[in-house]
Amino acid sequence: MPIIDTVPAYLVSRANDTMEATVGPPDFSTSYTSTTLTSIIACAIPMIALMFLAGISWVYHHSLQNPKAINKASGYQLQRFAPLFYIFIVLASLAEVAISSWLLLQWDYHHNYPNPRIRAGARYLLFTACWTTATASIFSFLFVHPRWSRYPISSIGSQALWVLVTWIIWIVGSGIVNAALPSLLVKGSCMNIIYCDQVRSLFGKRPLILQYPIDSVALTLSMAVMIWRAWQSTRDVLHTPNTPVK
Repeated sequence: MPIIDTVPAYLVSRANDTMEATVGPPDFSTSYTSTTLTSIIACAIPMIALMFLAGISWVYHHSLQNPKAINKASGYQLQRFAPLFYIFIVLASLAEVAISSWLLLQWDYHHNYPNPRIRAGARYLLFTACWTTATASIFSFLFVHPRWSRYPISSIGSQALWVLVTWIIWIVGSGIVNAALPSLLVKGSCMNIIYCDQVRSLFGKRPLILQYPIDSVALTLSMAVMIWRAWQSTRDVLHTPNTPVK
């Protein structure tokens, strides 16, 4: 006579309840909180950007009314184009803040991050973007303002040190994210990766060609410009003729 395995009814009921809780729809409070915080991010980031643009515009107009004494043509070009570099860095960093904070928000509330390393990398990039936004904003005001630009903190050496430190932490963050999702950022595959386009946006939507955030690329170019300026200044000093003293 065959033996029929029987399972108690209360165990079957408990298993069904567990399965329904696992595959059921997301909690309404969690979804509402996630949507609310997303709306706050979408409103706060543009407001911060507009406040920065208004402030740098005021300082720039003030510098036009009180121009600084510039001896060389290269100094005039630097004074003209450096504010554009700082504006670009600040706006790009704010975009990184928005994207990384949104990703972390979704991953924390829905628990659907690909792996713990990518979440740690996104947190690091969020910190780096906040650091870059704050410090680049300060340096932009110090550089443009006719009186503040005379302080030692506004010197080329201080800015070069800031660029180097910021570039290093961006490269470290990029390495963490690249190592966490090699299939996406190296091979370009979005298989089994949720929020794939948003992760790509951290790297300027060009992971196959540009595997670093746009901020690190801009900082690399700025370091090249500073090296060129230092070489040019050194060359001018070495080739300055010595005037005999009578």
